Amino acid sequence: MFFEPKGAYMEWQQIYKDRSMDVETMLDRFVGDGTSVFVGTFEVAGGLIRPMLKRIQDGALHGISMYGGITSEDLHLDELTVGFDEFHYHNYFTGGNERNGISAGHTAYVPLHLHRTKNLVENDGIDVAFIAMTPPDKHGYCNIGHVGCRPEGIRTAKHVIAQINPSVPWVNGLERNLHVSQIDAFVEIDQPMTQMPIAEPKPEEKIVGDIVCELIEDGSCIQLGFGSIANAIAEGLKARKHLGVHSEMFNDAMAELQELGVIDNSRKNYLPGVSVAGFASGQQYLYDFIDHNPGMFFTPYSHVNNPDFIRLNDNMVSVNSAVSVDLTGQVCAESIGTRQYSGTGGQVDFIRGATLAKNGKAIIAMTSTTKTKNGVVSKIAPTLMAGSVVTSLRTDVQYFVTEYGCVNLMYCDIPERCRRLISIAHPDFRDELTHEAKKLGYLY
Repeated sequence: MFFEPKGAYMEWQQIYKDRSMDVETMLDRFVGDGTSVFVGTFEVAGGLIRPMLKRIQDGALHGISMYGGITSEDLHLDELTVGFDEFHYHNYFTGGNERNGISAGHTAYVPLHLHRTKNLVENDGIDVAFIAMTPPDKHGYCNIGHVGCRPEGIRTAKHVIAQINPSVPWVNGLERNLHVSQIDAFVEIDQPMTQMPIAEPKPEEKIVGDIVCELIEDGSCIQLGFGSIANAIAEGLKARKHLGVHSEMFNDAMAELQELGVIDNSRKNYLPGVSVAGFASGQQYLYDFIDHNPGMFFTPYSHVNNPDFIRLNDNMVSVNSAVSVDLTGQVCAESIGTRQYSGTGGQVDFIRGATLAKNGKAIIAMTSTTKTKNGVVSKIAPTLMAGSVVTSLRTDVQYFVTEYGCVNLMYCDIPERCRRLISIAHPDFRDELTHEAKKLGYLY
């Protein structure tokens, strides 16, 4: 065990001892045929999930429904060869693991704004929640760590199962602590946090980052997404002062800005003094930074991603990316044609929250081209590829940034939108885009 029961806390310690068991015993007691299981996102309780999946593959469990998002740990979903009747993974944000599951025929994407995760699990009902947690503190409380969807699963589930892992950081925030008496079983599995690689920006991505930074003033409250462009932006923000954070994601670059004092959250209207985030993903440096840090405040996605809360911060700046954009401003950020690649996530939540905020700005930042098997193509296209998902509506979007500049589409008519987007497309594609815009009746 990770601690020795003693002294005045014997009562809760006895509960912990009585409910501690190995993973196979836990599965025997709590996961039978037809069970619905919530697993959440990123640092999931892989030590509980993998043995369950093995039972499904071996034919010992049937009709299991699993609910979760992108996982940073490889669950080997591609090796699970059963169909929907035996295992159905309801997935609300897709990464590499989940794409493998879709290809295998048992994982299906649920279109969802991330702030509505709680509505999904409440609507469908959850039997068991598998949650990675810290060992209990001296008062008998376990901390559920740095992933925002866990409270939704815990609130809804009939049974809560803890994978007790001392590597999970203890974080400050809403609905972070759970007393041992509220947990039905404890399985002790010590495993390190997944170390996510830091994406190094390419030269054109650094230019995009520099242009975005020109839109972010001292005292702004920021939200950044995944990837190398977000890292380039964070590097450029080292020259800013008094930044705040209200962001679905908190990463290594943001932690560095906070350590440097660039982020001090002193100008925020809503929850000043702390960086508000839904989840953290990065290197061990990040997990060490957020551990017991009173300057961090993690909340459920139903809170941090809710536009009604996002809008409360003046000078809110939301930065997200796109797979492609059509000439009217429709944004595809999650699919390649009909193939689900990622998810809606919080992009729409933050675009709407930022544009509703006083002096707020919503930015789509991307390079102008991408390489495909058919060669280099423009990310700004006359129309989206057939079957592409419209993640963000043209009625919601505002700023677009590429390495060729920045344009604001808010309140522009269709011809003006076309002209502005073409002006920041790669020069090799501008004539073609202009020609196609005229054929479509967008330009006269």
